[in-house]
Amino acid sequence: MSSIYFESNSNLPVTDRSRRAATATESAIAPLAMPGLILGLVLLGLGVTALLRLDDWVSNYGSVLVVLAYVLYMAAAVRLVLWGAVTVWSLHRR
Repeated sequence: MSSIYFESNSNLPVTDRSRRAATATESAIAPLAMPGLILGLVLLGLGVTALLRLDDWVSNYGSVLVVLAYVLYMAAAVRLVLWGAVTVWSLHRR
């Protein structure tokens, strides 16, 4: 068996500012925030209109599958809207 030796980095600071995560305005995908916000709002609108057909889908495919797919879809749409709104707001605030 071979042993692995890790050298200690005790002389490095714990919080190194140059290695911090990029904020929303420094991200490489920040210019996609406005299209993402618009797409997310369209997806939310389609998700709300899908409530009209949800009863048919439940009778055809089962309640667990349909509810799980609908919740995942709406969660992804809400997350896209939130990301787009926060990023657009932080870009225009500067």
